[in-house]
Amino acid sequence: MSILPLQGIRILDLTWVYAGPHTTLLLQDMGAEVVKLEGPPGGDHTRYFPPLKNNCSGYFYMLNRGKKSVVINLKEEQGRKLFLELCKQFDVVVENFVAGTMDRLGLDYEKIRDANPRIIYAAIHGFGSYGPYSSLPCVDPVAQAMGGLMSLTGTTDSPPLKTGPAVADALAGTYLAMGILGALLERERTGLGQRIEVSMMDSVFSVLEDSVIRASLTGNALPARGNTDPLGAPWDAFPTSDNKWVMVCSFGGGPFYKIYSAIGREDLAEEYKGDDMHAIEKRSQDLSILNQAFASWTITKTANELIEFLSSMKVPCGIVKDVTELLEDPHLIARDMVISIDHPVLGPIKTHNIPVKFFEHSVGLKPGDRPLEPQLGENTKEVLQGALGLSDDEIKELKQKGIII
Repeated sequence: MSILPLQGIRILDLTWVYAGPHTTLLLQDMGAEVVKLEGPPGGDHTRYFPPLKNNCSGYFYMLNRGKKSVVINLKEEQGRKLFLELCKQFDVVVENFVAGTMDRLGLDYEKIRDANPRIIYAAIHGFGSYGPYSSLPCVDPVAQAMGGLMSLTGTTDSPPLKTGPAVADALAGTYLAMGILGALLERERTGLGQRIEVSMMDSVFSVLEDSVIRASLTGNALPARGNTDPLGAPWDAFPTSDNKWVMVCSFGGGPFYKIYSAIGREDLAEEYKGDDMHAIEKRSQDLSILNQAFASWTITKTANELIEFLSSMKVPCGIVKDVTELLEDPHLIARDMVISIDHPVLGPIKTHNIPVKFFEHSVGLKPGDRPLEPQLGENTKEVLQGALGLSDDEIKELKQKGIII
């Protein structure tokens, strides 16, 4: 069996909810060992998040499959000493508490670095550890609002909208995983670890595409524009006769002319044709008219007929799919993005896989795998004895004192 890219890397994971566990799951899927360090009495709150079945959380499973769980009370001095001893045996510490939490516990980066100069201390905070907003509490929709995404989502006729999933959490988690990989690579050269962090607000702001440079150049903020884009026509989600929707993104004057000529709207094809700046601007200004004309034609076609028509012209398009459809999607299944698991409590479930594909390795979940989420404190004894060499009596004493579970 080949060695996975991150095999041998040990991660001490203090994270909870979504952003941080997403980071460590990505790294685990590439071969890292992840030990989830939770606090008493209940550990990560997502152990109790819906969807629930037989008192087991599918949400927690989704983000923590295959990890180990150790419970140490970091509010006790002896618990903090245990944590610092563990840091000597690990490569990375990851946390996503409110900025300053670890400092208040007396476990700031400098203290952790003193215990292990090679360790990488990685953190996600809503607004980072410095700056005017750093002390403010934050969750995903707040980061979407403060980072600008909500101002661009929805339409001018609707209130500001967040995206469906928690993209600020997902972005921050993905960015932090990338930062950890960079820090591990730099450690190969220097022999030293370092502190890195990602802000959820920063992460959202960094993916606002052309709206940032447009605002800089023009002084005006782009409005929310729904599914449309001034880059081309037709451009929107269009209804079909079989009650589906198809997203169409037609670039340039050539495809525009062919489409509108083919649907019997030669008048529009002629009036708005061309690829010069004037023609592009004119189509952009009257996009709603052009989209309405196209929609009146698409509603007479099935989704597959519309896809076939547009694909013949090399126009990007796709059926708007819900998640139940995606779980049966032949393309995602062929790429091992949908994996079936026979869970002993949740029963047969399907979950998503890591989207990064290594052609020399099989990373992430594989068909037939059956990784389970750890029970709270399930691996405390195993990890403390394996990493620190504690005896059974020492483990028993720590448990009696409430330092560990």
